[in-house]
Amino acid sequence: MSQAFLTLHDLLPAQELQAALDAGHVTRKAHPELPLSIYTYTRTAQYERVWNQVTTRCRGLVADDATGRIVALPLPKFFNVGEHESGQPYAPALPDEPFEVYDKVDGSLGVVFHYAGRWRVASKGSFSSEQASWAQRRLDAGDTARLVPGVTYLAEILYPLNRIVVDYGDRRDLVLLAAFDRDGTEVPLAEAAGHWREIGSVVTVWPAMPLAELLALTESNTLPGGAPATGTDAEGFVLRFASGVRAKAKIAEYVRLHKVLTGVTERDIWRGHGIQRFAGLPAKQLAQGLGCTVADIEASGGKPLDALLEQVPDEFDAWVREVVARLEEAAGRRERAIDEAFGTLAHLAADRGAFARAVKALPDSRMRAALFLRLDGRPTELVTWRAVRPEPTDPFTTDEEN
Repeated sequence: MSQAFLTLHDLLPAQELQAALDAGHVTRKAHPELPLSIYTYTRTAQYERVWNQVTTRCRGLVADDATGRIVALPLPKFFNVGEHESGQPYAPALPDEPFEVYDKVDGSLGVVFHYAGRWRVASKGSFSSEQASWAQRRLDAGDTARLVPGVTYLAEILYPLNRIVVDYGDRRDLVLLAAFDRDGTEVPLAEAAGHWREIGSVVTVWPAMPLAELLALTESNTLPGGAPATGTDAEGFVLRFASGVRAKAKIAEYVRLHKVLTGVTERDIWRGHGIQRFAGLPAKQLAQGLGCTVADIEASGGKPLDALLEQVPDEFDAWVREVVARLEEAAGRRERAIDEAFGTLAHLAADRGAFARAVKALPDSRMRAALFLRLDGRPTELVTWRAVRPEPTDPFTTDEEN
């Protein structure tokens, strides 16, 4: 093993790193006890595609605060084959070289490193995330005698509560993906696997094949050998070219499911169910009530929730239906409260001024519009549905630590 080691500023120009931190494209988080910091690109960088020398390298990069020494060197951010083929500035043309094909494991990235006499684990963005804590317990329970201090081991963290899309059942594992020596050179996977054998498994290596054949498999949702892949079976493939460049090719059905599971929130469910619930109303009125556009309603085909639930994991289906049931229950309670309040004011129906003064005195100001609709003999259900709109929440699952 090499004795040289990298420093933070050997790897990243100091001014560019500081600029990325200032712009909110990279975050720096301190270790809760040790003089270490972990550098990770942010959601902003990801959404705005701010990919450069700094952001691509900051994917769980760990440095010693006092010396600047790189303590853990993760895999740089790499991109979909399609991004390389479409001429994206951050994804140059792929090299004309032989490549190996690895399984793309669908968990959370674990960055395993040695510091202060102990093997430690961070996830992509944290020393103390749930995933990092689970992996640390797993590592502590294993035999780390073969691991080489100074080498960073990159592993995928798999356990049932950390499921993203692929269903690994009851599997609990740290799947070795790659390893890097202290000077930044990649350790051959077969060599690193010999170190790792008492910790967890090693990523599956698929037979070599032409790129066009591999991409045809992803489009047809098929694994090498011809077995079908539904999206909950496999994520796709990682290509590692002879020069060390990596790219990924994801199975089409996985991409669809990932977008659903990591993108749909309770508010999306509220709106989708609302479109179906009030399908008989004029589109303009419905759009105003649900805070969307007529075009949104028309594009949904009138049954956005039904479409959403086609070919999704059972757990997601159950979550959507639980949210719908909870919203329906809240709407029902609110309708009953309106019934009760209107009942106490019905004797004022002939005097609109007196009715308005009585409504204004009610403690729940959000009920006023519904009570005037009742006074005019108009339905209140859409106003009620709008009143139970959920606050912004996380989607069904997140993929931030991958």
